[in-house]
Amino acid sequence: MMDPLDFQGYRRIETRSAARAAFDTILARTQRSLRIADDRGEFYGFERKPFADALEALLGRGPDAAIELILHDPTFVERFCPRVIALLRRHWPRLRVLRSEESAREFPRGFVLADDAVVLRRPHHDSALTFMDFDEQAVAEARALLDELAAGATVAIGASTTGL
Repeated sequence: MMDPLDFQGYRRIETRSAARAAFDTILARTQRSLRIADDRGEFYGFERKPFADALEALLGRGPDAAIELILHDPTFVERFCPRVIALLRRHWPRLRVLRSEESAREFPRGFVLADDAVVLRRPHHDSALTFMDFDEQAVAEARALLDELAAGATVAIGASTTGL
């Protein structure tokens, strides 16, 4: 389980590079579950080999490890993330890429929830501003929002997708 004491606590992150670094650190320490709601997956660099390697490592930590990516537009992943597609083929249904329902696609915020213990929040997809938080209320709010988004989402990229 991820220990919030390993991090600096609540942080306001101003730049994309700093947000990506925080994301990578959290991802490397995630032990059992990763849930992400984002517009496309580009902000955190889903196309990068280190991202795919971290997903594979997480899925290799045990049969209960699970990853859920809820995207408003999965086209970026389909076109530019062949490593994620390859992982999807090998690890479905523990790795799922979902498309948010139409009514949620105007929702401008993004969330990363790791091990139900740490959350990265982006108030708007058009901004690099990101918040890292371990507060139980922030985690519970992120979990509830992700549950709601997942409940209305559909499979965007299935295990048979080959990518473009």
